[in-house]
Amino acid sequence: MTARSLGIDVSVARGLDLVLVDERLDILDTRRRLAVDELGRAIAELEPDVVAIDSPPAWGTNGGSRRTERELRLFGIHAYGTPTRERDGHPFYDWMKIGFRAFDVARRRGFPRYTAGTVRGTAMEVFPHASAVVFAGCLPPAGTSKRACRAEVLQAQGLAAGQLRSADQVDAALAAVTGLRAMQGRFSALVDPKEGVIVLPTHRLPPQAYRRCDRPPAPERQPHLPGLSPCRCGDPSCGELTAGEFARGHDAKRKAILWRLARAGDEAVRELRRRGWDLPAEIR
Repeated sequence: MTARSLGIDVSVARGLDLVLVDERLDILDTRRRLAVDELGRAIAELEPDVVAIDSPPAWGTNGGSRRTERELRLFGIHAYGTPTRERDGHPFYDWMKIGFRAFDVARRRGFPRYTAGTVRGTAMEVFPHASAVVFAGCLPPAGTSKRACRAEVLQAQGLAAGQLRSADQVDAALAAVTGLRAMQGRFSALVDPKEGVIVLPTHRLPPQAYRRCDRPPAPERQPHLPGLSPCRCGDPSCGELTAGEFARGHDAKRKAILWRLARAGDEAVRELRRRGWDLPAEIR
């Protein structure tokens, strides 16, 4: 079985959105608007190797924000601060309390909170906005749709974001992909042992704050195809794995899959023609 990462987006009004992704970046399952009480059963059914939750795991210990959130701001990435328990009565923080409960459910299902070391078998705190910035290499352009921009980031990573039905599912998918990157060892952790760890999907953070993108992230060069690993077929985040656009033999595999898809879609026809590859006789 390939590695599986479960991303969870947290909301008071809409409940939990879950997206399960495997190491090929195929979406294996989605669950919408679950109550926290339903999460334990979902984790048992989906059998992830890591759980990535878009929420702090607990109240802060000092002031209105945690050290991890203040460190994020040094990179130009702003997050809501997690205050101390004294703010428990404020309705704004109700979504955080849902997240606290999600971490507790994950712990009881065998996924203790990640603090350091190996991430497999843990529940980690992630921040989809930060993950999208890291993947894109810049902050979202001014005036762009949050959902559209983050979906394009996912698409550029090789995940078929068109299957996702809402902004909450997009964020859950970003959480899941961050979990995958962490299992592959490609992550950084902004750490405060007392207050928690935010995991980012890169092993190398920039020396200064991220700047704003000039334009939305470009869609991926290659549409994601089932059965092909994007990281060996031109995924820019993994370009060190192959000197050319394709790993050995993947051009033939891709051509065969495109032939099948060309019978049902114009996108495949355009790519076949762009590459100068022949078309199936019945659609020439």
